[in-house]
Amino acid sequence: MTLTERIVSSVERHPEGIAPTALMCLLREKTDFPENSFLNILNRLVREERIRKADGFLFPAAVFKPIFRINPDNATRELFHALKAFLPLAEISIWDTDAILPLMHDVPNFSLTIVGTRRRSAGAVADTLENLTDRLVIRDCEKDILSRLAPGHDLVVVTPQVSQAPVEEEDGVICPTLEKILVDILCDNALHALTGSEAYAIYAATLDRYAVNRKTLLRYAGRRNRMEEVKTILKEIEK
Repeated sequence: MTLTERIVSSVERHPEGIAPTALMCLLREKTDFPENSFLNILNRLVREERIRKADGFLFPAAVFKPIFRINPDNATRELFHALKAFLPLAEISIWDTDAILPLMHDVPNFSLTIVGTRRRSAGAVADTLENLTDRLVIRDCEKDILSRLAPGHDLVVVTPQVSQAPVEEEDGVICPTLEKILVDILCDNALHALTGSEAYAIYAATLDRYAVNRKTLLRYAGRRNRMEEVKTILKEIEK
């Protein structure tokens, strides 16, 4: 098998995407080759659209899908920066649930701003938010959370965020990745109330439209004790 064939074959085995440096290291485990040769072939394959490149990752041409990213609006961005100004050491992520409405069949008549943080700082984050917004601030652990999700109300919900949760910076704001959202809809009370029984539909729509890093998805699912549930959903969708 030529180096060109090995590159194409290896990329096809990573539909979630693989970085060029990682691909080169993977191929060199079996056969060494000059770095320049590898880069020249890689660039040619991209030009010929035999593989695709996006956001620094390589994807199989036939299954190339865009990466889902949250674009925080001005209100969300301002709330995040104000919160960080008061609590600079707190690990915080933020996003609006309107971002996943295109993945749902039944659109709910309320929206949520989700603020994720570590459990030890949840109380301080909730208290600070009450001074920063006129919207009702609730914590995801509240037993009566369903009764607080009234139609037409836009709420701010403080949810638990485990260490090493998959988040990324978008326009200066820390937002969850798609993999984090997919697991959180199975764990968090507010998100479950928003999505109802649509978890399978959301997973199916997501896998159909976007590139999903399954390693990240399953690793995070394990951290939130949802590994088997996520595996079951993936298995059902791919039947």
